[in-house]
Amino acid sequence: MSSQMEQHASEQPIALPTDFDYRQPSLERIEGMENYVRGGYHPVLIGDLFRDGRYKVIHKLGHGAFATVWLARDTHAQRYVSLKILTAEVSEEEECCDVKVLDFLSQRSSSHPGRQYICFLFDHFWIQGPNGSHLCLVSEVLGPTIEQLLQLQKRLRGRVAQDLTAANVAFELANFDHYTEEEVHLRLGSPKTELVTTASGNALSPSAPRYVVQPATFSNVGSEWLKENIRLLDFGIAFFESSPPEFLGTPPGFMAPEGWFESKYGQGTDLWAVGCTIFTIRSGQPVIHIMLGGNPEEVIGKIVEVLGPLPSKWDSLYFDEECYPRPREEAGDEAPPPWYEEDDETVALSLREIAEGIEDEYHGPPRPEDLVEPPKLDYELEMEAQGITFILPPRKPMAKISRNEAIAFADFMCRILRYEPSERPSADELSKHHWLSEDYPDTRTVDGAPPWFRS
Repeated sequence: MSSQMEQHASEQPIALPTDFDYRQPSLERIEGMENYVRGGYHPVLIGDLFRDGRYKVIHKLGHGAFATVWLARDTHAQRYVSLKILTAEVSEEEECCDVKVLDFLSQRSSSHPGRQYICFLFDHFWIQGPNGSHLCLVSEVLGPTIEQLLQLQKRLRGRVAQDLTAANVAFELANFDHYTEEEVHLRLGSPKTELVTTASGNALSPSAPRYVVQPATFSNVGSEWLKENIRLLDFGIAFFESSPPEFLGTPPGFMAPEGWFESKYGQGTDLWAVGCTIFTIRSGQPVIHIMLGGNPEEVIGKIVEVLGPLPSKWDSLYFDEECYPRPREEAGDEAPPPWYEEDDETVALSLREIAEGIEDEYHGPPRPEDLVEPPKLDYELEMEAQGITFILPPRKPMAKISRNEAIAFADFMCRILRYEPSERPSADELSKHHWLSEDYPDTRTVDGAPPWFRS
């Protein structure tokens, strides 16, 4: 461990003032500084060494509510690894879900076809720091997640069949380990850092790092860096069906209705999240559009817009100020409007109509419509009226998916997005759906680009 780490381990934590003093850095995609306290994140700097010098931190991959994740070099195995350092509070729980679940999966049959899609652990160990004891998980370093590629406006093609969302399905990296640190920084960008300061001007507590690091970006990573294989990662809130949690931290747009109304979670809940993830992969957009933060009233309202009336056992409920479901009669005259009304014009689009609206980038010969300047959008006209000059990137030619695929895809989604969990198919049944095996014209490779990855 580096001298900086050893110093952290030997010093007693310094209590922070009652009023939080750290300024939030201006860099994007930075973890909340308020979490650098006792029980929170471990402070990490580029170049830090872990496990008696075996793992050297060379960049940052990201963070979550319960961990920071770093790109490190395994100096023993001569490979790059992902180093996930959990918060001290989560580390102190009786058993870490990542370790428990992955240990269980690693003991299953080595011939299971799904085994190749799991991102297993290489190593795990503990460190002591100013904020407590932290569990560190070492695994294969993966490429961008589906969510990251969509944010970079990369078009994903192909078929992907825990708490599964677009954020924890990632692509394998190709020929990555032989690159030097300089070559990795050239492609991912050198680590961008910003000094941590306090509002009061007081010296930093050892609980926080001297500087923060902006996560690496995959915007400059071409398809030659990526394999077509995908992996599932981040089993931090996975659970065994025999002991479901009281609360599941699935992102709101991927949470099944039974999770909101009954706090019940199982394989049916997983399949709902799988469906939402696959829709995002195929269309580039979520099937349940969340705009206002994802409170249960908004999410259920959006689900009703897509699927229609709720079952009677849920239709009679509403969510109180603390987001708990309550019988509507308890609210009396102050009850919100019903979830579904026959004359509600917002309840208009079926899954078939939504599927027919999906567009792909067009890579064929020029069409007459491609030569016509598209009409300006409302916000463009508004900004021009205010005298604001701006230049937008050229719009890429698009084409709607084929009618045959729209029909098949809508049928696929309709089988998954059912209100009753028992009516949803099993994963095995879903894998046999014809949408997954048919070859549609707009899913073929064009101009040599991999069919699952295009810019």
